[in-house]
Amino acid sequence: MTDAVLAELRDRARIADTLHAYSRGVDRVDIDLLLDLFTEDAAFDYGHGNITRGRAALADLFRAATGRYTATNHHCSTIGYLELGQGRAQTITYVYAFHQNTGTDLQFHVWGNYEDSLVDEGDRWRIRERRVRVAGVKTIAAEEVPERFERYARG
Repeated sequence: MTDAVLAELRDRARIADTLHAYSRGVDRVDIDLLLDLFTEDAAFDYGHGNITRGRAALADLFRAATGRYTATNHHCSTIGYLELGQGRAQTITYVYAFHQNTGTDLQFHVWGNYEDSLVDEGDRWRIRERRVRVAGVKTIAAEEVPERFERYARG
């Protein structure tokens, strides 16, 4: 195996670590982790012109979004590497996310993808731009978590 192939495999693994860490950060309400995953000038695009720019604004966005839920669980499945090289990457990650709404007995399920532009900043790959695009949503009545299970802690 060549050094170039090994370097690409390492980059793919480090990029996947960043993408998966986002799920952990949201699910555990770890705002510091979430912010560290994005560049200082990052853009977070929910669509329809709803774009948040910069870490300070992202902190507000993440606090507001995660505060609405008693529990969340994000599942990243397929990561497609559309471009990778010279410290830059373009990926598309398919995602399913569960959200238990605070103060209601409703669950919000969403599936779609993250379209990301990432850069290698040396200590980690960071997201410079994230576009969230949704394929579908469903809201249903929640059920009690059986006593034998314990929810994981959120920040």
